[in-house]
Amino acid sequence: MTIHTNSGLKLFMESAIAAPITITAITKAAPGVFSAVGHPLVNGDFVLLEIQGMVELHGYLMKVVNVSAGVFGVADVDGTTGIDTTLFSTFASGTAKKVTLGTSITGVQDFSFTGGDIKTNDSTTVHDLNDTQIVVGASAQSADMVMQWDPSSPAQKAMITAFKTRANKGFRVVWPDGVSTLWYGTVGYTGAPGGGKQAITTSPAKITMLGGLTILAA
Repeated sequence: MTIHTNSGLKLFMESAIAAPITITAITKAAPGVFSAVGHPLVNGDFVLLEIQGMVELHGYLMKVVNVSAGVFGVADVDGTTGIDTTLFSTFASGTAKKVTLGTSITGVQDFSFTGGDIKTNDSTTVHDLNDTQIVVGASAQSADMVMQWDPSSPAQKAMITAFKTRANKGFRVVWPDGVSTLWYGTVGYTGAPGGGKQAITTSPAKITMLGGLTILAA
């Protein structure tokens, strides 16, 4: 077991997003194979998936792996193996957009993920002697940050612009050993300063998740 601490972290925000690449098929397999004729992706790229039918992938920011002519995959937790789509829903249509995470976010004093509470439904029948339940999903998640207020920061300027235009952006947090988290969502950041007396001036931010959190090992 590796213990991680919030020291030496690097945070990045989307600096550019490319035109959508049409996905024509996704197999139900281990690993799942994404068909996209003439795609320009290379291993290690990050893509925003907007998928109909195979809803388990919709809204996720993921790492590209297993690239060859006209096909690619997206990484599982280990960061190299393609994700297993065997039990996913049936693909109908979709796109992948290459996301460049080139904006460095500095001065983050604190961050945490909220939500993600597991939701269950009662599945007890009249035949049961004990109550039963099934997992049906999780509540919406978001990332909360406390920023050291800096009106001249390019990242904070970009976050304010994204908030004003209600633009969605990709984000990545990287630990020193290479473990990282990825997500895509709507930015909430007004840039309003605050804090206690003689304290560092800070400003809160919140980024929602359109899909969910992607975790990648080094």
